[in-house]
Amino acid sequence: MCWALVCAWYGWPRGVRVGSIAGFSLFAIAALFFCAFPLIWARYPEKHPVHHELRRYGALSEISQRLDREMSEHVEVEGPFRFTTTLLVYDSGHEFQMVPYDQIASAEIEKAGGDDPAAIVLRTRSGRRYQWYCTWLQGIFDAERVLEKIRASSNKSEDRQSPP
Repeated sequence: MCWALVCAWYGWPRGVRVGSIAGFSLFAIAALFFCAFPLIWARYPEKHPVHHELRRYGALSEISQRLDREMSEHVEVEGPFRFTTTLLVYDSGHEFQMVPYDQIASAEIEKAGGDDPAAIVLRTRSGRRYQWYCTWLQGIFDAERVLEKIRASSNKSEDRQSPP
C-alpha cells in the first residue's frame, strides 16, 4: 500500500502503460485486502482466528481466563511451543494453536525423508490433526524433545483424571 502511494506521488512509472496501471491497481487492491483484516477483527472480534481456536475447547471467557492463568505461572518453552500445566500452546508468531493435554490421543514424529524436516503430528480425541514442521517459518525446535514433553504432559494429564 505504501509503495503504491509513493508511486502515485512521484508519478512512477513515467511512461504509463496499461500494464503499469493494471499492476499498480492489483498491488493496491491486494494491499487494501490485507489491511482490511485488522479492521474486520476490530469490528467483529469473534471472527479473529485466535478466538476460533480458543472457542474450540469451551466458552471463550473461561478458556481465555484459564490460558491467562496458566501462562502467568511456570511455563516450559521449547521453540514455538509453550507447555503449561494443562495446555499445549503453539505460537509461531503468525499462527496460534492450543490443545488441552487431556484431548491428545496420539503424538508422533513423521519424517518425509531426505533433507525434508521432521514434523510432529498430533491427533486429538475429536479427530483433529495438527502438524508442525521444524522450519524457520514455523519455528525451530528439537522434534524429539518436544515429542517427549508432549507425551509426558499428556500422560500426567491422564494420571490426574483417573481415580486412584
